[in-house]
Amino acid sequence: MISFTREDFLRDHKRQRLQTIRLVKVFRDEDLGLRPGEGSMSVAEQVNHLCAAGNFTRGLFSEEVPGLELFQRQYDTSSVAACVTSLARQMHETLEAAAAASDERLAEMVEPFGPEWRMPRLALALLMADHESHHRGQLYVYARVAGRPAPLVYAPVDESILEV
Repeated sequence: MISFTREDFLRDHKRQRLQTIRLVKVFRDEDLGLRPGEGSMSVAEQVNHLCAAGNFTRGLFSEEVPGLELFQRQYDTSSVAACVTSLARQMHETLEAAAAASDERLAEMVEPFGPEWRMPRLALALLMADHESHHRGQLYVYARVAGRPAPLVYAPVDESILEV
């Protein structure tokens, strides 16, 4: 059985989000409305969705009953700079909530998506990190469609990416 810790989550969530921010920074403001196909989210909608999903993840650590309404929070995606700021602020909110949560809270069973998704809060938080990588993959495609040079997928990243 594979076991994950709070520290695993903190490290993975931060790395995933910083990789997303690095990618979002290749876009230009005029790219934010790009929607590669009918029914797909635009770049701005993808960023908002990632922030809102991060808000849900934050709620896994800080809310008594983390509900799907946490996905409804709206973020500023009016410019690439606003997208980066929204992603960074939301990352810090989630990291702070995860660091402050008790071990008992992390182990609590939740089922916000229905009984077939019943699992410990920490396990669901780790799945939400995988969810971010899925949407980041979509944004790589968007960057290529927009003719923007996408960063290397697995290149190391650190908080210096947040500098303007």
